[in-house]
Amino acid sequence: MMSALSLAFARRISIGTSAAGKLSDTLAKAGRLCICLFGQARPRMPTIAFFGKKNNALRRRPAMRQLMRCKERFRRYFMLFLRRNEKFLGLPLNSPRNFPIMTAMKSIVFLYAGFSSDHAFDILFSSQSACDRSLAWAKTVPGAAGIVVAAVPGTEGRVREALDACGLQGAELVVQPAWTTAQLLAQLAASAAGARADCAVYATADCPFLDAGLTAELLGAHERYLAEYSFADGYPAGLAPEVIATGTLAILAELAAGSQKAAGDAPVSEGCIFNVIKGDINSFEIETVIAPEDFRMLRLSFCCTSKAGSLACARLFELARGQGAADALSLSRLAARSADVQRTVPAFYNIQIAANCTSAALYNPYPALYKEKNGVLPFAAGNPQPADMGRKDFRSVLEAAAALSGTAVVGLGSFTEPLAVQGIEAYVQDVLSFPGLSVLIETDGSLVTEALADSIAAVARQAPPRTNGMDAVTWIVSVDAVSEETYRAVHALPPELGAEGQGTSLAGAVQALGVLAARFPGAVYPQFVRMNRNEHELEQFYRLYHDAASVSGGKLIIQKYDSFCGLLPDEKPADLSPLGRQACWHLKRDMCVLPDGSVPLCREYVLDAPVGNVLKEPLADVWERGRDVLVRQLDTQYDEKCRKCDEYYTFNF
Repeated sequence: MMSALSLAFARRISIGTSAAGKLSDTLAKAGRLCICLFGQARPRMPTIAFFGKKNNALRRRPAMRQLMRCKERFRRYFMLFLRRNEKFLGLPLNSPRNFPIMTAMKSIVFLYAGFSSDHAFDILFSSQSACDRSLAWAKTVPGAAGIVVAAVPGTEGRVREALDACGLQGAELVVQPAWTTAQLLAQLAASAAGARADCAVYATADCPFLDAGLTAELLGAHERYLAEYSFADGYPAGLAPEVIATGTLAILAELAAGSQKAAGDAPVSEGCIFNVIKGDINSFEIETVIAPEDFRMLRLSFCCTSKAGSLACARLFELARGQGAADALSLSRLAARSADVQRTVPAFYNIQIAANCTSAALYNPYPALYKEKNGVLPFAAGNPQPADMGRKDFRSVLEAAAALSGTAVVGLGSFTEPLAVQGIEAYVQDVLSFPGLSVLIETDGSLVTEALADSIAAVARQAPPRTNGMDAVTWIVSVDAVSEETYRAVHALPPELGAEGQGTSLAGAVQALGVLAARFPGAVYPQFVRMNRNEHELEQFYRLYHDAASVSGGKLIIQKYDSFCGLLPDEKPADLSPLGRQACWHLKRDMCVLPDGSVPLCREYVLDAPVGNVLKEPLADVWERGRDVLVRQLDTQYDEKCRKCDEYYTFNF
């Protein structure tokens, strides 16, 4: 007897009872897919739940969400089954009107152009911008029923010009004052459903190297394996789009407005859609196209969102033009060998504004080296007139950093206590006067007071919005223990330094956490430097602060121990270094500046081996002097200091 499901489906697609009879028999032989997905059949479920319109009231009930996913998954599996058995079933392949699911997968291309900078519109690629090249790629996507571009008022005019130049006057342009991830998903779902598309192909409009071949491969895998979300894994960002099924977009939009609201309220950024999926990842069918070689360790992003990204893309374009590289794999291999692509401008300026410390942890080499060089200890009692960096000098460094990098994080500590500087609020204000810069303050907490925290919080509130995607002010508090005894063991001053009586307490650090977290929610991190002295308290520390109900809201940092290339005793409880050596991250992205303006090659040199002084010569010239060291490292040549170092694989920003 013909099943109710087969008959209902036959009526829906008008294939006739003969084919439906074959369908029923074949379904019986093919397996019990319905029972696997839903259990025993329910009356009228095929005609109402499978193929009818989704009831909005039910969609709002969390208990029905899993059923909606099962229905969508069944529909996709059923389509695949029909495609693979179309000849046997005698289905009308040339009649898409009567049987639309038998046609090739239909998609829309959705490009996001709500940037806070204009780098995507700079003419960097012969006569084209990154936006121009992204739109040209969109025209090559197989089965695309339309192109939608999301913009903000600041980019609307430039996007319209690019659409006209590419002959895409018929593309839909959606403009909003600002875009959150939830708004993006809602628009994606509406656009895909409105075009009656099977999926949306999503990318940002600042990617000049989107690969048409890789896109086709991704779409093929998405259709072949009936995925709900597909992406390319192992390639640098910006070479391939994301593919999301239309039904899945509606579910993600609901999640972003409900249970995943934190991810949904976040601004649109790289990986924002996957951040929503991660909250319920086991509920989705995810497919990947894996790169033949894994380039993830390079952390490359070929998107012109920032000055660093634009420089990397422009340099890669020139290299590729000379060597004939055009596809994603060739471009990735070319970038992996290029120091100029990997090292563009600093992303992290670690500017030590204070000369004095308030304590000396066992993992800090600065006090002993400072005394060796200057004859006094860097503590208030032994060094009453420290040579701090003045605001005028600090401001000049910031101006040069903002001009060179555009966007960056500015650390105020490095080896010392930044809060020991008089008028620290003014230094924070100087940084935040540049919208592309944000502040990182690393402290032991001993000088944190409610008045000071209120003052810095007021400065942060009055500052213009950041354009680097970071909080205006981020705090790291050195906690390193869960007991006072262990804290003292880590932060005790060696007797030979002659600074008895100096130091801090665990109670003070924990109190500082509470004071700061109340004023900078989500931007305060207790830190645990992992050593032999405190390893026994690591798990306790993690459980204490990983809890969302903790004072830090679940934020924490577990930091590896650094012996500074053998300068300090080996207190490392575990070797975390990769099996294969790679070029140093810090040479690519960091610049350390000491109070007198001198710049060591990297932080491992502490006070030695300056490559220049940013108060006496252009900052860009000083930065360029580290390039040759990176070139040698990419060729697996390391000097003595670098061979001893195991910080090369750690990453700041």
